[in-house]
Amino acid sequence: MRSLLFITGAAVGALGATIYQFVEHGVPVKREYEVRTTEELSGLRILLLSDLHCNPLICGNNNVFQRLADEQPDVILLAGDMISKYGKKENQRVPVFLKKLAEIAPVVYGMGNHEEVLRTEYPNRFADYRKQVEESGILFPDNEVVSLTLHGKSVEFAGLTLEHQYYYKRKRRSLPQEAWKGLTIPHPERTVLLAHFPDYFTEYAAVAPLIVSGHIHGGLIRLPFIGGLISPQLYFPPYTRGCYTKEASTMIVSAGIGSHSLPARLFNRVEYCVITTKTRK
Repeated sequence: MRSLLFITGAAVGALGATIYQFVEHGVPVKREYEVRTTEELSGLRILLLSDLHCNPLICGNNNVFQRLADEQPDVILLAGDMISKYGKKENQRVPVFLKKLAEIAPVVYGMGNHEEVLRTEYPNRFADYRKQVEESGILFPDNEVVSLTLHGKSVEFAGLTLEHQYYYKRKRRSLPQEAWKGLTIPHPERTVLLAHFPDYFTEYAAVAPLIVSGHIHGGLIRLPFIGGLISPQLYFPPYTRGCYTKEASTMIVSAGIGSHSLPARLFNRVEYCVITTKTRK
């Protein structure tokens, strides 16, 4: 009898955990941010996604896509890691998803560490992926600046691509000028910086008034009053999810809309972010 109760309890617990993780990974929450910024960047409605990692619960989900379309953004920003660095078949679903996004609004795609590793270790595979993305009309700045005309104003988007060495483990590294690989931002007052790794906020704030980031996946486990606990860099991360300000700059960090390596989340559902910008008072 006790064995039967134990087996039943274990089965119910396993089912509950499975359902919980399905919700955490497959039912994204919407997070809204109102950002006060420069006049040149005001009046925008931005949809931010990061860290998709080929999530099958999102890529093929028409209900999620409709929710994104209903936001009616002016521009969609992808803050990196939409693919998985060693994925092959899994990565093939991503261009299909991104093509649908491009039907909603202009899309700007910043490189993450997974895109950079794929390019370094499988250059042909990355070249084919990038070709598919750009054929959908998506802008893919790689240490360069691209521009869009939104509401009659020229808005620039700078995509920072960091080499893998700058995604340090345990001990924080500085971000020297050479890490920017020649990326220059000629008009910071009208530039949004796509920088996948949020830890370098101080350096980002020096060159752009608005930054979008991801990478930390919200810290995987989130606790009240503490926030995210785990980082791919193996320490308590300073920026995990939300809105951060430093002097005249604001950084929005997405907890991501997928997972990688450790496919578990606790009190930390996948998400998409809607950012509205207004002129700084």
